[in-house]
Amino acid sequence: MKKIAIVAALVVAASVTSACATKRYPIATQWSSAEAEAMDCNDLRLELIRANQIQTQVAETADFDWRSVAGFLGDYGIGNAMAKSDADKAIRARIQGIQEAQRTKQCTV
Repeated sequence: MKKIAIVAALVVAASVTSACATKRYPIATQWSSAEAEAMDCNDLRLELIRANQIQTQVAETADFDWRSVAGFLGDYGIGNAMAKSDADKAIRARIQGIQEAQRTKQCTV
């Protein structure tokens, strides 16, 4: 009976730990045409700098740490991989939109 209680406690502890183990990646908002129209070349340059900083944060968040281990134990790391993929996709789309707006406005980079 004591062994069952210990095993049950370990299972509960592992479940609680893995449920909170998904990394929190910064997610960029979708680029809109209204943003592109409202910004001048200097604003677009600053927005591109911010987007590149978010891209760096996503890469740094992906570094191996205790959440990587806990996430792997909980779902084989699938949750963390999906969150990173979503963050990467969002920031790449935002950067692409900013660069397109720069080309449209003929900004010198």
